[in-house]
Amino acid sequence: MADEQTESVWPYRPVSLVWQRRLRLWHRRLALITAVQLLLWTISGAYFAFVDIRMVRGEPHRLPPRTQAIDLAAFDFPITATSQLIIKPRLSGELVVGVEDERTSVTTWMTVRGAPVSPLTREQVISLVQAKTDIAVDEAEWVTTTSEAAEYRGRELPLWRTFKVSEPSLAVYVDPRSGDITAIRNNAWRIWDFLWMLHIMDYDDRADIGTWLLKLFSVLALLTALAGIVLYALIPWRRRESS
Repeated sequence: MADEQTESVWPYRPVSLVWQRRLRLWHRRLALITAVQLLLWTISGAYFAFVDIRMVRGEPHRLPPRTQAIDLAAFDFPITATSQLIIKPRLSGELVVGVEDERTSVTTWMTVRGAPVSPLTREQVISLVQAKTDIAVDEAEWVTTTSEAAEYRGRELPLWRTFKVSEPSLAVYVDPRSGDITAIRNNAWRIWDFLWMLHIMDYDDRADIGTWLLKLFSVLALLTALAGIVLYALIPWRRRESS
């Protein structure tokens, strides 16, 4: 009768107490090591999923580009056979030409007559940003140096950094040669960039998604999950007494 009064709730697997203790111990240790990084992955992943990347990149601030007629007869300069031409309006009524060498990927910006372009002045770049965005910038800084974690990293220097004095957190970076707006940075982007650093565990230039830390913690997180599954599937459940 005693055997009929107790039964094991499914699933039941006979596992020795020694192995149960060892598995619990290793699962606890792995969980302690990976818990903080798993939390950071969850928080950063939620931010990436719920925050519009267009807003992060400042794309809503860009105005639709204006159309401009191009007279190809005005162009007069020699190019090599391996070059590609990029024609862009810079200021109102002004066209600049980028000659890109396919072998070196270096772009040289010139006027339609083949002369090197002059960098935009402070007044010109402020006017350009006001014409191309809805941001009423009124200040500009000349940027010539960078760091690994700079918010304009990866862009060719020098650059103009323009902003509104009353709202310096919203910055627009402009290439002084082509007049391109290379980046728009806001607080949403800075939060995204910080969380991206934590997510990929690259604390230098925040660009390498194959760091040894990321690989290590990925393996540890996998082992933690597998250990939890094994604990659930193989360790006996509590017995229950039947009335």
